[in-house]
Amino acid sequence: MTERKENQPMDIELFSDLIKDERGNYYVAVYKEQMELTLVNALVERSYVDILAFNEEFKQKFAEYENHYIGKIVTDQLRHDIVFASKADGHGRMHDLAEVMLRYKVSFIDVIEFYRNPRMGRGERL
Repeated sequence: MTERKENQPMDIELFSDLIKDERGNYYVAVYKEQMELTLVNALVERSYVDILAFNEEFKQKFAEYENHYIGKIVTDQLRHDIVFASKADGHGRMHDLAEVMLRYKVSFIDVIEFYRNPRMGRGERL
């Protein structure tokens, strides 16, 4: 068993930095307190950024997605975030889940539970 590197914390920015596991899944930190970190699937978290408000502003903003699957908008947004997090000078950073788990006590929010209050008090315990 690998020991936790508690004296070497990582600077993980809530709702911005991405954390990737060995299977290619991405997570985002939604809560951090000292050496505890709460993660949720990044695709799920990103799906709660924009509200579907079928008005003219929404139609203009997402016109290129007409006749596409609803998940394509969020997948494209996450892909954009992954590209920039992978660059040294990009927005956000990419972290390896195994390395994060060496430094933090990590808990995960079950995907089906995240819908309850996903954006309320960004950074407060959900």
